[in-house]
Amino acid sequence: MKIMIMILSVLFFFGLSSLPAQGAAKNISEGKTLFENNCADCHRTNGQGLPAAFPALDKNPFVVGDPAKVIDTVLNGRKGKLGLMPSWKETFNDQQLAAILTYVRQAWSNKGTPVNADLVKKRRK
Repeated sequence: MKIMIMILSVLFFFGLSSLPAQGAAKNISEGKTLFENNCADCHRTNGQGLPAAFPALDKNPFVVGDPAKVIDTVLNGRKGKLGLMPSWKETFNDQQLAAILTYVRQAWSNKGTPVNADLVKKRRK
């Protein structure tokens, strides 16, 4: 009986420990879909952007740097040398923006940290 309880405990522990990984995978999958449907026209599905029009997101230090700055840009938009980034705060909720930003920060060759909805909520103005 003790052995059976130990086995069930181990199976239960490993089953639960995979839940955060499954959640992260779902978040990235959702982010990829949202990105491809809303952002890829400008930034391209490969993250390379359009030279002299829209910046590349792949290998972009700004994208993988301080998540607060990237969140602020997506929420509030930005006017830069390459053009205008629209505000997305009225289009997406906090979870959707977190999913998009997590995807962008980890897609292609990027190795940025994930973004969660709580952080987006704190940055939303």
